[in-house]
Amino acid sequence: MGPLYDAVGVGMWAYSNAAFRVVALGPRRFRLEPGTLIVSTHRRETDVPVIGPLLYFGGRLWRHRDERMSFAARDDMFLPGFFAGFPPDLSPRARRLLFPIGVRRFLPRVQVHPISSASVARAGELLRSRSDSPLEDVVPVALADEFRSRSADRGLPIPQRSGDALRGEYADLLWLPVTREEVPGLDGFWGARAATAAADFRRLVELVRAGGSLLVFPEGRPSPDGEIGPLRRGLAALVRRARPRWFLPVAPAYDPLRRGRTRVVVSVGPRVEPPAEDVEAATLELLRRATPLTCGQYVAHELLSSRDPDADGLEHAVDDARLEQRPVDPELLDSTQRRIRLVEAIAAAEHRPGELPALAREYASARDLG
Repeated sequence: MGPLYDAVGVGMWAYSNAAFRVVALGPRRFRLEPGTLIVSTHRRETDVPVIGPLLYFGGRLWRHRDERMSFAARDDMFLPGFFAGFPPDLSPRARRLLFPIGVRRFLPRVQVHPISSASVARAGELLRSRSDSPLEDVVPVALADEFRSRSADRGLPIPQRSGDALRGEYADLLWLPVTREEVPGLDGFWGARAATAAADFRRLVELVRAGGSLLVFPEGRPSPDGEIGPLRRGLAALVRRARPRWFLPVAPAYDPLRRGRTRVVVSVGPRVEPPAEDVEAATLELLRRATPLTCGQYVAHELLSSRDPDADGLEHAVDDARLEQRPVDPELLDSTQRRIRLVEAIAAAEHRPGELPALAREYASARDLG
């Protein structure tokens, strides 16, 4: 496990620093104390390679191997064809080539553990479980029609049985979520899935109770609109049963309103004792207060509120954040640099209007402005 874990840590560092300008707020060196539950906001799918190296190098996990953190991950990472089905913008050819590739056997070696849902599965899981059944008996009728429409568009044999649809040309369709309510008749499948979800949860509980550190994203998925929260059900049960000794809050904030690579400001810590009650509400408040203030957030919020962002307003936003002991992008702490960033962000907003709603919502959500 050691060399592969180290290689992944270094690889994530290389990727994140090539793709982004990463700035860490918090102690440069720290120890991951036994039984630490690392709770992080979930902004983008790139959060893990951004956050992971900061914890790996900050905690000197290449040296303190018995303190290495584990990761709670979406269970579809363990399915064959993940790299073909999950990314949203792949070409058909790329999906076909990547479909045979899976990483399931490597994930436990880098301490990645799945979290399953008892009531939601990927379409491909359902089809594999009933490969000889008629397609429309296993997935919703509308989805079966999509498979057949795709086959007609690309000159493929029309899938009749479920197993006919298990090919790379349909990888994105195979990754669509299907709920138990949509196909309630597959009792054996859903019963087995409930058992798997329970076993996954027990494994995480046992890991933390034994003194391991675990990184979780309580929101469950990247925020679709910039809102911080809501949190998925299950965090309170994990805290109650696993009894972590510490919470370590982590919060990345992406700021694309600038020239060049997106800047990512990541706050790490300080550690706190786990909430004794109202775990979800207390954790959500903790994550909101851990979210760094960025220039892009302020500019987006002002523009979408039909106001002109200005230097005085940005200074007030910085002062408010510091009074509330909330992290701030270091670029905004110097008045000259702050003015430069403001001009840059306003100019970038004209060319990237699609980024504004999520940034504005993140700004408001961090302050619970409704």
